[in-house]
Amino acid sequence: MTNANPTPDPYQNQNSSFDGARERPEQTEEQIAKIYDVAEYMRDVIDPELGINVVDLGLVYDMWFEELEGKNTVVINMTLTSPACPLTDVIAEQIEDAIIGNKQAEAVDLNWVWMPPWGPNMITEEGREQLQALGFSV
Repeated sequence: MTNANPTPDPYQNQNSSFDGARERPEQTEEQIAKIYDVAEYMRDVIDPELGINVVDLGLVYDMWFEELEGKNTVVINMTLTSPACPLTDVIAEQIEDAIIGNKQAEAVDLNWVWMPPWGPNMITEEGREQLQALGFSV
């Protein structure tokens, strides 16, 4: 029996899903090229706790374009440093602002992924330098 009125997750907005990773469909050369632009805009999305962008933290696992509900949509498989992160909605809003606000797509579909779990080994060299500048030892 399913609950007719499930309690909404307070850390999830209408454009995010905790159902796990989705698989990237085949992409055109144009879509592949444009995803590089999206990745650059994603560097404006800052993890509120660590102060480093989500790309250099290694939180973004995959991104691609799909036509969903008649909209040119960027689909993102990403994780957080902790599944219990209370700032999921803040990060989701930043992502939407970065992608939709910069006219890279009409919509964003976030898939929060927990496998593989995030670890410090996923941080890029740039991210390590940024964290070290903030006093973290990585």
